[in-house]
Amino acid sequence: MGLKHRGIFRIGYVWLKLQDPQLKKSRSFYKNQLGLLETERAANRSYLRCWHESFAYNLVLESGTENCLVEIGLQVRDQQDLDDFSKAITAADIMVTPAAAGEALAGLGQSISFTIPGGQRLRLYTEMEQPGYITGYESPDWVTPRELRGTAAPMFLNHVALTSNDPAATIEFLTDVLGFGISEKIINDKTGKPLSALLFRMSREVGGQELAIFPGKNGHLHHIAFTKEDPDDIMVTGIYLREQGINIDRYGPTRQAYGNTFSIHFFDQFGVRLELCSGGRLTDAHPEFEPIIWDETELGRAISYYSQELDPDFLEHSL
Repeated sequence: MGLKHRGIFRIGYVWLKLQDPQLKKSRSFYKNQLGLLETERAANRSYLRCWHESFAYNLVLESGTENCLVEIGLQVRDQQDLDDFSKAITAADIMVTPAAAGEALAGLGQSISFTIPGGQRLRLYTEMEQPGYITGYESPDWVTPRELRGTAAPMFLNHVALTSNDPAATIEFLTDVLGFGISEKIINDKTGKPLSALLFRMSREVGGQELAIFPGKNGHLHHIAFTKEDPDDIMVTGIYLREQGINIDRYGPTRQAYGNTFSIHFFDQFGVRLELCSGGRLTDAHPEFEPIIWDETELGRAISYYSQELDPDFLEHSL
């Protein structure tokens, strides 16, 4: 039986522009080191997906004149959801731009795009081409495909973290207009307002989030996170990354109390911060669900349980 609830039900993709003619360096990294599968190659774009993903892509790379986040795609149930969201977003004094099927990206259904208060563009869409699991649907062998062994080989796109110079306003829009719930939040000790939040639409285990908001400059990407099965995978992947000369961030591998995940953060050669995470607090979308609240003074412990020290560089955006 299919899901019956209305609204956003999954995070679909992240679209990046990179200063990479013909995408030679980025395609090599995301295929041969991160371990994504390329499903389509256009003149200046590459569409890639995780091996456990049934839809056509989770990441779109486009050659451009600067390194930047283009947009984040979130799937809704149907045209009624698009119409309802369009009215609600317009009522919040934000311009909505509709697009016909196939107009924005290959294999994408009808959609609307808009800019949230944090300055990033989101796109809500009704459909995406679904080629199915590469392991098939009949008695599948749920192990990492042979060609991806020795790479990070994430299972799913997990969440995307953004920065905002007014986190409270961005969080309010995402909750009040788009219907996200708050799994965890960090409260500013002076204003009492949230300066960070983990936001979800569906019941989730790994980190309880599809979007995360951090304080910082408007319009930027903080990191893109992908799912691994368990902490052992994170440790082994850390070895692969280090052997391949990948720039590992200050936090990783580590236990992140904020989201309750075991994570490793690292960078691609264009400065995009990436995360692999496993475990996490289970979020269950029911009326009595309450978020975890962190005080700003506990930020170091929230980000890295082992060191419990805040590295200010970690709060900087990556794109």
